[in-house]
Amino acid sequence: MRKQGLVFGAAVLMAANAVSKILGAVFKIPLTYILNEEGMAVYNTAFQVYIMFLSFAVSGFPFAISKLVAEAGAKGERERISGIVRVSTVILLILGALASAVLFFGARFFALAMKEEKAVFALRAIAPSILFVALGVVYKGYFQGVSDMIPSAVSQVTESVFKLVIGYALALYFSGMGTALTAGGAIAGVTAGEIIATAVLFIAFIMRRGRAKPNRGEGGAIARDILSVAIPLMLAAVVSDVLNAADTTMVRTRLLDSGLSADEARFLYGAYTGYALTVFHLPVGILATLGVSILPVIAGALSVGNRNKARRATDLALRLTVLISLPCSVMLVLFGDETLNVLFHNTASADMLRLVAPCVLMMCVSQILTAVLQSADKIMFTFFYMLFGSLIKIAADYILVGMPEINIYGSAISAGISNLFIMICALIGIKKHLCLKYDIKAIIIKPVFAAALMTLTAIWLRGPVYAALESSFMRLAALGAVCAAAYTAALFITNAVSVKEFRKFMR
Repeated sequence: MRKQGLVFGAAVLMAANAVSKILGAVFKIPLTYILNEEGMAVYNTAFQVYIMFLSFAVSGFPFAISKLVAEAGAKGERERISGIVRVSTVILLILGALASAVLFFGARFFALAMKEEKAVFALRAIAPSILFVALGVVYKGYFQGVSDMIPSAVSQVTESVFKLVIGYALALYFSGMGTALTAGGAIAGVTAGEIIATAVLFIAFIMRRGRAKPNRGEGGAIARDILSVAIPLMLAAVVSDVLNAADTTMVRTRLLDSGLSADEARFLYGAYTGYALTVFHLPVGILATLGVSILPVIAGALSVGNRNKARRATDLALRLTVLISLPCSVMLVLFGDETLNVLFHNTASADMLRLVAPCVLMMCVSQILTAVLQSADKIMFTFFYMLFGSLIKIAADYILVGMPEINIYGSAISAGISNLFIMICALIGIKKHLCLKYDIKAIIIKPVFAAALMTLTAIWLRGPVYAALESSFMRLAALGAVCAAAYTAALFITNAVSVKEFRKFMR
């Protein structure tokens, strides 16, 4: 059984996530040309409903399986690990099949509830993927619990490849048959990708699983342990996604209330979600994998009473998150126009992207700290601050988006307010429950110094680079490379993270 340390495991998942995000962008860039803003609105609406159902079916289980497997592994209980896999397979098979059926047969109801009647076909096309995601969660949770991130990484890249190829092919096939069918064909690629990804995980599990058999009579106890962790997280995720769906409806309704026509509101919403948020979620999604890697470290350490190791891992993960997410936020502010022009040949949403860019740092920090708190069994605490954060966003959207002079930009502003609140709550929770003392110099001062040097470099070189290069891609690549070099140099100068720390958690 292959086992990786915190940093190496995170690097493997980040690399896979980066490839997946790039492939996702490669998928969405030509897709936007086929679907345009109206089609992207249909696609994203269907996808949001799908995510809500997916949360109902599987949310909490990846974490619960990984946590219980990590704890059992730390104690050397191999038979219990086998039992966890077997019991979780039965539970998720039932939940996945039920959720897929409800979404498929209730597609028209949910499309109308989201005020997007054209999303019916798209919802039915993506409904079967919930079952396969649910089954894949079992094996992904197992591998992550034993700190073997490679199968998860391989399945993720495989999923992205097949989603791209099949989704784009189907979108082209249906492109002359109307927006509803074209968006449905594109989103069917998600279903195809999930089927292949689950098959990859299952094959890897069969090849690498141990020979230990689960103890008889422990199924009921294991099921209770799984559900005791998964159900609170599932309820939290369902509530969060229902609130997100309500927020989406709120945004679109308030756009209409601001005086915009239905087509104008759909255009702005499609531009924001299809372009600005697509770019925004690239770094956020990549860094989310750090939380997956830290989970078995924290859970395993706490299960054997090693709180010092848990604190050291949390401190390192927090600093790594800030070191990586801060320059991402800054670069989206600096190069919002260039990035959108290269990816989509459309800079209409550049101001939206710049406005939401600071949320990259806040959301990434919140993600990693929430993962740590949940690993330490502070699940309800994370539920409540996430709940209040969502309610704050909905309230802010109601006020801001309805203002004609602000409209869709209000959604970006409300995201910043909400994410700031959530991040502060997470920081307070870590300090209280893990007694972690924050090193302000390492966490804030050094990264901010490096980001400031990077910003000055970008401002100084923007003019000469634009004069020397005509290609938008080459300009962005050159500026990005120089800024990354300046930022990295500043980190080395300040010794933001020592080589000794990296080596400790590579093993």
